[in-house]
Amino acid sequence: MPTSSISSPGIASGLDVNGIVAKLMELERIPLTRLATKETNYNAKLTAYGSIKGALSSLQTAAAALAATATFNARSVAVSDATVVTASASSAAAAGSYTLSVTQLAKFHTLRSTTNYAATTDTFNTGTLAISIGGGSAVNITIDSSNNTLAGIRQAINDANAGVTATILNDGTTNRLVLTSTTSGAVGSIAVTATDSGSGGANALSGLDSASLLQTQPADNALFNINGIDIIRSSNTVTDAIEGVTFKLTKGTPAAPGTATLVINRNTDAITTSIATFTKAYNDAVGLLKTSSSFNAATKVAAVLNGDSTVRSLQGQLSDLVHTSVTGISGGISTLSDIGITVQKDGTLATDSTKLAAALADPAKDVTALFTQTTAGNEGIAVRFNAMLRTSIGFDGLIASRTDGIAASLKQIGDSRDALNLRLAKLEARYRAQFTALDTMMANMQKTSQYLTQQFKTSSN
Repeated sequence: MPTSSISSPGIASGLDVNGIVAKLMELERIPLTRLATKETNYNAKLTAYGSIKGALSSLQTAAAALAATATFNARSVAVSDATVVTASASSAAAAGSYTLSVTQLAKFHTLRSTTNYAATTDTFNTGTLAISIGGGSAVNITIDSSNNTLAGIRQAINDANAGVTATILNDGTTNRLVLTSTTSGAVGSIAVTATDSGSGGANALSGLDSASLLQTQPADNALFNINGIDIIRSSNTVTDAIEGVTFKLTKGTPAAPGTATLVINRNTDAITTSIATFTKAYNDAVGLLKTSSSFNAATKVAAVLNGDSTVRSLQGQLSDLVHTSVTGISGGISTLSDIGITVQKDGTLATDSTKLAAALADPAKDVTALFTQTTAGNEGIAVRFNAMLRTSIGFDGLIASRTDGIAASLKQIGDSRDALNLRLAKLEARYRAQFTALDTMMANMQKTSQYLTQQFKTSSN
């Protein structure tokens, strides 16, 4: 009698042991699939919370800007003639108008040599150049055989950091050594004393002292007048004439004074921009919280954070804050709606720009206090937002607590997977051992059956 065919290598009985074990293990691995599904869901929640934290962080940044009084004290400067002066103002500047007249700009003192030098390699006697600025202490520069050329002297002066910049200019026929002070005005005037202590050069060092140098630009101070008051400064950039205002003078002579008017006002554009940044950040955060926790009734599909208590808590806190009221503020305002910022049906904010502009322009309405007041229990709206968000997105806040819990669950899933894989490996080994034993037993029984059949045939003959 022919033996049964063997369907897989090593299976003497004809049993498909590999196939049987694979099917059994497929059933045993169902818990792994469930763990993978849970893991995917938890990772999706972590991603969603990461996005929410980012949106709330942007909102906190915007709220912090609105909570700072400097935002509302920002100043703008309008200049009638920008060719005469440019200006900027800090929050320390008082609103007002200033008439400016410039009769002289500050200049950097400049001297040049008068001797004709044919080349930058022309040599000088050795000795010392002593350079002083504004009558201060002199810097002594040694001229020796290593640097006693025109180019060498230029480099030695620059390396000495003596308060001047040395250059060599070629006018087409000769070379000139030019010294320019690095400090403008009279305090930057240059004085050079040359001492010849040796020889060996084609030119004397004395040709480079102040008596021999030609002034090409005087060490002038800036002369200007603000609202009838004469002012002198050594620099054209002035920071201390009008408190909180920095301006740069650019035109004006005694014969043709440069005149301009500076008008300093509250910078409502900067305030409006800060408020717009805040409302956009709020709307982005509210929108993200909504989509992350929504439920599509038509498709019966829930968003990853649908029903999440932390999301509901954040939504409630944000909603409470935009409806909050700050009492005791002058001008009859206490809420965002009083300055044109209203809550829409979908929970987002909309701004009536006309109403907001009118509130900012009205000195009776203390919009600054509405956002920045720090009175305990009656804080400004931006101050409250900043505090709430700092807690929510902080290392021990609502979101951190929730994501820490999710991370713990993911670790538990990983541990469970490792343990399950270990158990499955042992189980598969046991299955294979059992079926191998069955295979051996069936193979032996088959041989016995064949033997007995053969014996019966022999006996019957």
